[in-house]
Amino acid sequence: MVQIGVSRRTARGFSVQRLIALLAIALALGVISFLLWKTLRNPLETGLHIIRLEQLDTAAKADAELNQQIARGRLSLDSGPQELELSRDRFTVAQEAVSSGQASLAGLAQPIDAALAHYNAVAQSKLSLLNDYSAKLARLAQHFSVLRVAGISLLSAPSVNASEELRKNVMSILREATAYGIQSSPTNGGYIDELGQEIVAAEEGLANDAERGAVRHLLNTVDSLRSAADQLQVLTEEFDAVPSGPALYDLRTAYEKHFYNLQSTARSYRQTLAVYAVALLLAFGVIAVRLRSSFSTLDSLNSELQNANVNLEQIVDKRTQALSKALDDLKMQQGQLIQSEKMASLGQMVAGVAHEINTPLGYASSNVEIVRETMQAMDGEVDAESILEFDTLLADTEYGLKQIAELVMSLKDFSRVDRSQSQLFDLNEGIETALKICNSQLKDGVKVTRMFADLPEISCAPSQLNQVFLNLITNAAQAMDGKGQICIRTSVVDDNVEVAISDSGSGMDEETRAHIFEPFFTTKPVGKGTGLGLSIVFRIIEDHGGTIRVESELGKGTEFFIRLPIVGASKSADVISEQDVVVLGDA
Repeated sequence: MVQIGVSRRTARGFSVQRLIALLAIALALGVISFLLWKTLRNPLETGLHIIRLEQLDTAAKADAELNQQIARGRLSLDSGPQELELSRDRFTVAQEAVSSGQASLAGLAQPIDAALAHYNAVAQSKLSLLNDYSAKLARLAQHFSVLRVAGISLLSAPSVNASEELRKNVMSILREATAYGIQSSPTNGGYIDELGQEIVAAEEGLANDAERGAVRHLLNTVDSLRSAADQLQVLTEEFDAVPSGPALYDLRTAYEKHFYNLQSTARSYRQTLAVYAVALLLAFGVIAVRLRSSFSTLDSLNSELQNANVNLEQIVDKRTQALSKALDDLKMQQGQLIQSEKMASLGQMVAGVAHEINTPLGYASSNVEIVRETMQAMDGEVDAESILEFDTLLADTEYGLKQIAELVMSLKDFSRVDRSQSQLFDLNEGIETALKICNSQLKDGVKVTRMFADLPEISCAPSQLNQVFLNLITNAAQAMDGKGQICIRTSVVDDNVEVAISDSGSGMDEETRAHIFEPFFTTKPVGKGTGLGLSIVFRIIEDHGGTIRVESELGKGTEFFIRLPIVGASKSADVISEQDVVVLGDA
């Protein structure tokens, strides 16, 4: 009976110990699970933090862009309203992204909600002022149009042309009124009033009521334009006073403080987890020592497991490298596809625009010729000085129309999709076309020197080589920052034609030169370059069976050398045409 009682007590003791062990294990697992959850959720917060900071940066850029458009609104009345609407849309989208959505700042903390509400209120106030500003800007543009028409009408009056002083005053008041409407703080209001008084004084000497009415209409238009400009300036000052930038800064500060607190809490949990893990390791070490004698095979099994892990790591490493290479190739193909679609859309758009421009261009050229013939027929009715002046104006008009026609032809020649196929092509002609296209980037301080040799025509895809030249010339202009010299040389070397494009820009160091033809490599800030430009140039030259190399030193400029075989590329035109993409401005 005593042994039975002892056995029962022993059994109960083991049961209690087992229960306590199970509770201890459950408690340990619960604590470590809680600590792991608190620690592992931090990467998610970090990912959202990056998105939120990008949204705040986007909102700040949109706010700065909107302020810039407001400041320059009167300087670009033709394109200003459209650019202003685009800036308004970007500002609205950025505000909505910050205020709503999965990565919004709403509901994170009470200080953030207060700062967000203040920012939204300020943004709505800014948008409300923007509506009134757009209306006032449109009214100012309308007054400018009326002023131009009224001025032309008055200057064409015979009595005004007969009076040199009145004509001079009319032209002066048109010029001063235009300056008054454009300047943010005009100082020529008194001079405009003096000119108006002189024109009113000369009104009595006009021949008829129509001319006097034209004078009054011009002066009234000048007054209306000045009033509209003054009202627009008041709105501009009110717009500048809206504290959207400080409100956005306060919102960012509140959010960064909130995220810093989250990071501090996460660090505390990580430290606790580390201490707890050390404690568990010590406990497991004690248990391992006690169980070592009864599990002699554990070491051998563990060794086999480690060998399996090493082999698995090697396999995973190989698979990771293969996936990384596949991802890079996919990104390259995606970038080329996007650029190809852009060029196709550009070609269709340029063809449509060229067709629409050529029709009125023909009308204008025909009308200039008719006016010239009419002036020649009126030789006895108009004085020689007027005929000479009209001839000069008509010559200037014909020169401008010729420039427009040449630019249209250059655009059509550059963007024609059918020229992606292989055909005979003069490289000198392609270089001239590229220079015309990027003329806007070649500032007055950039001097272009052409040293062209007589080249034989080569078999190639002309549009692709045009894109290569455009890319290299654009990079050269950007490297000089608007001031310097670009030298383009062509020559025949053995059975190849060579094109050398050099600039006097900042140059490159040895490490940069070693990587410039790699996909996605760029020295520009984030958002300014894709890193595809020179890699695609390299691919196009390679597909044409040619070579490209670069020589450059820091502070001494850069020179690209392109060699292409005179007999043409070895690949088919269909293969080449798939590469018909261009990325501008990637150094």
